[in-house]
Amino acid sequence: METVNHANLKVNLMRNDRELTGFAILVVEDNELNQQVIKEILEYSGATVAIAEHGKEALDLLSKESFNCVLMDIQMPIMDGLEATQMIRINAHWSDLPIIALTANADQHHRDLCQHVGMSDFLAKPINPDLLINTLLKWL
Repeated sequence: METVNHANLKVNLMRNDRELTGFAILVVEDNELNQQVIKEILEYSGATVAIAEHGKEALDLLSKESFNCVLMDIQMPIMDGLEATQMIRINAHWSDLPIIALTANADQHHRDLCQHVGMSDFLAKPINPDLLINTLLKWL
């Protein structure tokens, strides 16, 4: 087991294999600590990771690079995750791109909002590394 330490946060990475090798994942998250933790979990599992700090930046990256999946925070400045997802779903090129919501608001109302705008799945923060990897594997 490997442990990633960030300030007072410890994330145990229990997986020994590199299940996400060959996959490119766009993480859309405005919190730097969350960016770093999620990136390290994904890279430890073999994924290539790009970071966008808000929805507009995510749209810009999607227009320039190819990704297998998007992890999308809901509440961000400039363009939130719900609006960004709606913009992504308008483009036929990205209609099948898995978008997984990341949010601290894990209630049914927020789950319904995410589904309504076209998100594929939903993960609550703080992120559970095994649940993150298992959810990604379901969509990749």
